Amino acid sequence: MTQLLSPAQMGVFALITTATSFFALFFINPVGMFFNRRLHAWLSGGYAKQRFSLYVVYMLGVSCFAAILISICHVIGVFIGGISLFWFVILVCGSLIFNTAIQTLVPSLNMIDRHGAFAVLNLAVLLLGLFISVFFSAFIRPTAEMWLLGTLLSQVVCSAVAYKIFFGKVVTNSSIPLWVNSSQFEHVTRFCWPIAIAVLLQWLHMQGYRFFLADSFGIAQLGLYSAGYGIASSLMSAAETIFTTWFQPQFYKDVNAACSTQRNRAWARYAEVMIPSSLLFLSALIAASPALPRLMLGSAFHDVGQFIVLGALAEWTRVMVGIVSLNAHRHMTTKLLIAPNAIGAAGAYIVLFALLNNFGIVAAPVAVFVGGVAVFLYMYKIAYAGDVNAKLEMSKLALMSFFLTLSTALFLWLQSSIIAQPDFFASLLVCIGIGAVWATVGWYFLKSVLIDKVRLK
Repeated sequence: MTQLLSPAQMGVFALITTATSFFALFFINPVGMFFNRRLHAWLSGGYAKQRFSLYVVYMLGVSCFAAILISICHVIGVFIGGISLFWFVILVCGSLIFNTAIQTLVPSLNMIDRHGAFAVLNLAVLLLGLFISVFFSAFIRPTAEMWLLGTLLSQVVCSAVAYKIFFGKVVTNSSIPLWVNSSQFEHVTRFCWPIAIAVLLQWLHMQGYRFFLADSFGIAQLGLYSAGYGIASSLMSAAETIFTTWFQPQFYKDVNAACSTQRNRAWARYAEVMIPSSLLFLSALIAASPALPRLMLGSAFHDVGQFIVLGALAEWTRVMVGIVSLNAHRHMTTKLLIAPNAIGAAGAYIVLFALLNNFGIVAAPVAVFVGGVAVFLYMYKIAYAGDVNAKLEMSKLALMSFFLTLSTALFLWLQSSIIAQPDFFASLLVCIGIGAVWATVGWYFLKSVLIDKVRLK
């Protein structure tokens, strides 16, 4: 994308996706969570297809509301980066419908043991979207609208295929009414509204400030920021997904074990591998921050290393919040998710406005980091403080942190002092070296946990 799009167009891309995230998180994510939670019961009862049809009607309603709200913002002059109203509405509303369909149907295939279709469709939507986006951007015009249009068309095609595959063999009870009654509606609302408030606060904390940055610093500067932060965010998320996919199933087994000791120690066992792993991700990104732009971004984006570092710190707090909140449902209801996220969002914006005049756009990821620390500390306090079963082995963690700090400092010095003019191949060698060192350190400190996991498999 950065090879084809300019920094200004990357800024446009960031604004469109940020606006889409607002509507998706606040209006659709809570209902989608309820859908996933009830899916197996609906399938066994024969009314999953009716419930999905009702979900589609809801998505259409949200899209119409989004179109109206975006149009009002356009009329009153709210900053949307000079994007045409037509494209803004089409891309946001289209994504709300078809990306939601993909994100609902494809994971549901995995939940009903259709693993092959799940894997193929996941790859298909990404590869087809990449192909169409590159084609449109290269041969029509290199804009964020053309790139996102390619993604949207891929979602349209793959959502239709996913629907046919998912419901092709599902038994449907035609006697079940499509609409829900008042009692069912109240049940859904009671489940969803605390989650909606919490994720809205998360959006304000992690993404909402980008409209303010575009208005204050310009769309091109936002594009540079988003490219650097995006590297940190995507790589941290990829590493997190690998480890959670591997270790969360054992966590859930421990939580539901017959032995009370195993249940009580479930979170600590999970955290003892996830926290060191998150430090591995964080320090590796910081160590490779000068080299990664030359490997992953176009030439106009090679000076965004500072945004990778600060973005890695900000995303690390998100991972830590995920770790500490995973088992917090044993201690709190969904309503209690609101307070930590409110404190995090408020803290982030206080820091942002306090530092903005002196530090410029760099203040944004710093603010996100501070807000994330606040959320983590608050959630840990209400969920695990005083719980003897949640105590972690700190001496080993401290020793690992010491080695990682030294290694990070060494690689940063190497890149600033020895490699005077780093090119692609020099950057590649640096990243290979970081991979080798970090794999060694990670294996040394985590080998007992990893070997136990393989043995269990």
